[in-house]
Amino acid sequence: MIPKLIQPYFKITHQTKDRDNSIIEGVLTCCNANDFEIFVVGKIKHGLFSKMFLYPEDDRTVLEVRCKKCGKRISVFNSSFDGYGQCGIKKKNICVSPQPIDCLKCRNESFSVAIKYEYPNIQELQELEISDTDNAFTWIWITLECNNCGSRYKNFIDCETT
Repeated sequence: MIPKLIQPYFKITHQTKDRDNSIIEGVLTCCNANDFEIFVVGKIKHGLFSKMFLYPEDDRTVLEVRCKKCGKRISVFNSSFDGYGQCGIKKKNICVSPQPIDCLKCRNESFSVAIKYEYPNIQELQELEISDTDNAFTWIWITLECNNCGSRYKNFIDCETT
């Protein structure tokens, strides 16, 4: 149950399931590495202790990555297309120009990306006749870690999609 666009690049590290939902955690990989440039649409806000968060801008949050080895660009999350609230809605192709980000501490542009998804019970999705169950996650958390200095931006994206 991972969105189809990132399935080839997502390595599951932990999975839990209970009666109500499933949590799937993993890391992005490409070219057998976790080395990406990050591009975003949204408002970046800085918190205490070198924290960094991405918030929606004009109701949009987008995170894309580019593999540092092969240059492949991967759409990780786009609030206009991804998540439970977007299932069954006809998608509009809106052009956006994601902007690159760098580490607050060392200004490096090389990050590892960890993602955690929350999915509702599969039976609920079937009852609601949601066919794209892989994209029907109700919450997404994305954590970035600088590959140069190790600075960690936990929950850089923390977004409910319902």
